[in-house]
Order: sequence, then C-alpha cells, then structure tokens
Amino acid sequence: MKVKLLKVRKFFTDAPDVDCDFETTGRDKVKEYISQKYGKNYSCSVGSYTKMKLKTCIKDFAKIKGIPFDLTNKITKDIDDQIEYTWGDLIEYASKSKLLYKFVQDNPDIVHMSKYAMMVPKAESIHPSAYIIVPKHNQDGKKTDLFNLMPVKKIDGVLVSEWEGKYTEAGLFLKEDILGLSQLDKFHGIINLIKKNYDKDIILNDIKFDDVEVFKYFRRGWCEDVFQFGTTGLMGYCRQVKPTQLSDLIAMTALFRPGPMESNAHQDFADIKNGKKKPKYDYGIKNITEETYSLLVYQEQMMSIIHQLGGLSLIEAENARKYIKKKKHKELNELGDRFIAGAMKNGCPEKEAHTIWDKMNAFSSYSFNKSHAAAYSVISYYSMWFKVNYPLEFWTISLQEAAEIEIPYRLAEMKKTGVEIEVRPPDINYSGEKFSCDPENNRIFYNLNKIKGCGDVAVKNIVEVRDKDGEFFDLEEFVKRVPSKVNKSNIKNLIISGAFDLVEDLSEPRDRKELLRKFLVDIKGDDDLPEEYKTADSFTNAFWIMEQKRLTGFGEIDYETLVRDSIPNKRFAKMLVNDVEFLGTREGESVSVAGKFIYYRERAIKNGVMGSLQIDCNNTIINITMWPDAYEIYRNEIEDYKNGIIAVSGIVKKDKFKGVKTLYSCDSTKLYLISQRNMKKNVFERKYGNAEHK
Repeated sequence: MKVKLLKVRKFFTDAPDVDCDFETTGRDKVKEYISQKYGKNYSCSVGSYTKMKLKTCIKDFAKIKGIPFDLTNKITKDIDDQIEYTWGDLIEYASKSKLLYKFVQDNPDIVHMSKYAMMVPKAESIHPSAYIIVPKHNQDGKKTDLFNLMPVKKIDGVLVSEWEGKYTEAGLFLKEDILGLSQLDKFHGIINLIKKNYDKDIILNDIKFDDVEVFKYFRRGWCEDVFQFGTTGLMGYCRQVKPTQLSDLIAMTALFRPGPMESNAHQDFADIKNGKKKPKYDYGIKNITEETYSLLVYQEQMMSIIHQLGGLSLIEAENARKYIKKKKHKELNELGDRFIAGAMKNGCPEKEAHTIWDKMNAFSSYSFNKSHAAAYSVISYYSMWFKVNYPLEFWTISLQEAAEIEIPYRLAEMKKTGVEIEVRPPDINYSGEKFSCDPENNRIFYNLNKIKGCGDVAVKNIVEVRDKDGEFFDLEEFVKRVPSKVNKSNIKNLIISGAFDLVEDLSEPRDRKELLRKFLVDIKGDDDLPEEYKTADSFTNAFWIMEQKRLTGFGEIDYETLVRDSIPNKRFAKMLVNDVEFLGTREGESVSVAGKFIYYRERAIKNGVMGSLQIDCNNTIINITMWPDAYEIYRNEIEDYKNGIIAVSGIVKKDKFKGVKTLYSCDSTKLYLISQRNMKKNVFERKYGNAEHK
C-alpha cells in the first residue's frame, strides 16, 4: 500500500493531546458518533501491538540452545523488561557488562535472532480508548481518506490503524483518548434515582459552586466515596487546608502528589491559606500566583510567567516546559537567558529574574496541568454536592458500586455525617440484584445477592415473580409462588438474613428462630431444627444478628455486652466501651474496644514491624495501632482473625492527620478473638510473654 503523509507546518511542535472522559458504558456510542459525524473512511480505532522484549528474547533463545537459565538470568538481570529497549541499547549494555559482552561474542546467532524477533509483533489488539480522525483533504487541497494516509486493517470487525498511537501523533493526525470514568456512571445512577423518586431533573451544569454545606463537608474530611478525595491522605489534607472555594480544591488536587509533597509545597499551601505563613509574591507575577497564595502550582502559571514577564511567545513558553521536563540543558540555558533579558526589560531586577527562573526550573519537575486538575475538581465538587443534597440516592448508588471491603467504611461515614437513613438487611419485597432505596421511609435495603448461598439464578427468579405478580404477603405464600430454582437452602438463608422480617412483622431478630422452624418443620416436613439453632444462645438477639452478619456482612450488635459476657478476664471486660463511649474518651485513657475485624496492614519501622488494624463497631470504624513489640505476638496469626470479632485493649490518642481517636498498644495490651457462631466458647487470648487459651 502506498501511504502519503501530510506536510508538516513549521509552527507545529506537537499534535494536540485530547483526553475526554465518558461513562464507561457509553464509550462505544461516542466512537460510533465520531464515525458517523466524520465518516467511516476518516476515523478509526488505534491498534496496539505487543512485541518481544530484549530480555525475554535473549532468555528464550538461550533456552533453545540449552544455555543454563541461571547464567542468562545473571547476564540479563540489569535489563529492565518494562522498558522498550532498541538494538542499540543491547550494544551499549554489552560495552558496560563483561558477562553480557562475552555472551554476545560467544552467541552471535542468539544476538542475530533476538534482533529480528524484537521487530515482530507477537500479539495485536485494539487500544481501549485511542481513536483517530484524519483530514478529508491534504495540504495540497486534494481529497484523500484514511486508506491513503496510513495502513489500516480489521480486527474483530473493527477498523483499526496499524500504526500505534505515537506514530499517528507523529503524523499530526488528531488522536483522541475516549476514556471511561466510573464516577460518571455513578452520577448517571444518582440522577436517574432522583428522577424516579421525586420526578426531578438534575442538570450538572446548573449546579453552583458556592454551596456552604458542601465545603463544610470538605473541611471536616467527610469525603468517603467522593471522587479523588476519598483517600485517607486527602481526607486529612482537607482538614489541614479547610477549603472554602473551588480554586482550593483544584490546587489541592495538583499539590497532593509525591513531587509537591517531597518539597512540602502542599503544607506551605495549607499554612498560607490559614494564616500560619505569609505569602511571598515575586516581582510582577502576583496576578498569576494570587489564587494559589504566591505558590507555583500549575504548568499554565509557569507558561504565563515566561510569556508575560519574560516577553517570550507562548510556543516558546510551551517549549520551556518540555525542555525542563526532558532536561535539555542547552536549549534551557538559551531560553533562560532570553527570559531573564526580557524580564529585566520589563522592569524586573536581574537578581529576582534569576530567582524566578530557578524556581520555575525546580517547580517544573512536579508541575501539574491546571485544566486537568480543574476538570477533576469539578467532578469532586459534584460528587460532594450529591452527597450533601441527595444523601439517600448518593448512598444507594455508593453502596451498589462498593467492593465488599468498602461497605463498612461507607456505613461508618453515613453514621458520622448524621444522615437519617435506615440501612436494612435484604428484603424479599424491596431488594433485588442491587442495593435499593425506599424514599417514602428514607431506607436503603441490602441486595439479595449479598446473602451467601443465594446465587444470581435464585435472586433473578424471585425478582421476576415479584415484578410479574406483585409483592409477597408472607413466607408461606412466597414458598408457593417462587419456582423450584429457589431451593430450600436459599429460603433458609433468606429467613436467617432478615429478608422476611418486614413481611412477617417480626419485632426482634430472635423471632427468626420460630419462622425458621415453621419453614423447615411445618412447610418442608423436617423433623426438627438443625442442632446449631437449638442452643441456649439461639434464644438471644445477638445470636441471630451474628448469623445475619455471617451470611450478609451486615447487622448492628452490642459488641460491648457480647464480649463482656464472653471474656473471663474481668478487668479487661470492665474496661470495655462501646462506639459512642470510645468517641467520648480522653487522650491517655486506658480502654478496651470490640468489633468486627475488617482490615490490617503492616509497615516496617526502625525497631521492627508495626500493625495498623481497623474494627467495625456498629458502623463506627475504630483504628488500632500496634507497635512492633505487641504486634509481633499476633503477627503470624493475624490473617486468621479477619472478619472475626476481636477485642483489644490499649491507650487512646488522637491521630491529628486523620482527625480521629486511635487506640495504641501498650505494655498491658491484650487481644481476644471471639467465635461468631458460639460467643461463649472459643475465646482466645494472647498477652505479653504468655499465651493463654481460655
């Protein structure tokens, strides 16, 4: 195929880099729209080709020749397989390594085969986001199309450029990255729920960026499941900065990254904003850096300084940015001299001109694009706006999209922010395949799929019967209406999980025992209940809530009372506090806490390995820090504790960054593991220097 490239005009430095975010489910529609608008002969997806890497080639061909793996591994250990090395790189490495040089000399056939193997694609695919548009006429005004400008082929029926993205950009074709952003899917779900619940249309562009309550949530760090700001680090940073306007959020997005944080720029921003430090404006650029309190934060600021103060063109300003990033010292020095000369011409003292240029040099290594930060910060604001103004719909979608490990944190945030939403277990009349909400009573229901043992087939059949013939009236009617695919085990777990509590008007969780007996004995004809449901514990609410938690992960329980009754150590039991009492404790107070063990991580410090644990105590997340001397006792078995009920003693201190009280281990720290099925048995205690089984 004869391919003709477009003429490149001298004023072009790079083709534009266009990134557009869409709902993940709508990306194919966008590509289809582009194809229809510009024509199928003028747009296509971009191909992606995987080639053999240098290290892999050498090892594979050496294996064929029978050369020991240990030898080739030793020879190639310094070659990074993540980097696309060229043939010239192999020669360069060989000149630096005696082992590799000897290998190349002794095995010219391997070297020869590797050279050509690296050129051949071993796999082809379609780039998930890259899409290109080509002009309908070339520089000479002659009509052309996609097929005249580059090699194309079909992969799985889709027209694809045989050139990868970097080569299409080199040809100055317009390449767009049609990216999927799951947060936009969440917005879609929330807006649809608002429409369904209140017949109200929400237009994102109509939302104002001056909602006082929204910024109150940001200042308090109430950012769970808020786009970009939902990490522990950014929650803490919010409490430091105390943002009051959108521009603060934009700057925080740009600053809370490794580069600025290494130079402490993020802390300077927080301190200046809150009056702990005074801003120091450089000559002639206050109008450029005022919104960021005298600090350089964005690439656009640097380019504006070069253009406005130095008098250089915007293309030269853009080149300066790239030169600094790519460390092109010769070109930089030339531009720097011209900037300083231009700044002095505009009245800037020579010393200050040099200072400003040096700052920009240092800043550019971690600079961030403002337009990118602004676009994402707007989405963050929208996310928080929904959280504040439509909490029922926000949290319903949030829980729908949450991973299993994320659910306790989302429930904890709901409790912390004081939203009056009742979260209930799965229900046969309200629940389906996803979390659902009841706006009339301000309730959210767990989905039926959350129940262990209730697979997709059973849930689908329940929902289909309910949608077709209406709500269920009671257990007996439910059993008659649902098909055989909803089996005995499914219904048993539905009862235990609380799915019949509302329809059967059960007043307490322990009433599920009689409902389970009715189903198994009266309806199914079993002789009696299983043995585990005939114990003394089975008459208590705690037992049935724990059974519910075992099957669904959901349920509130009085851990304090449960653990106090189970643990033989009376002093430890006397120190036990519930979630509300823990939040009200004083720093330095010795207490014990109990809850579901949901998370831990290890971190090496100077004197050993410390452990950071989290427990869920009735939708309050309590952080526990165990220093190396204490953590070492439990370290080998800590994984076995996950999802069990644990009780831990320690000293209360406030984590200033996280803004929460944390329990720290001390010399007398003890940990108990309590069985979920039989609370008064299988209690395990470890303490310093002595392991005891109770």
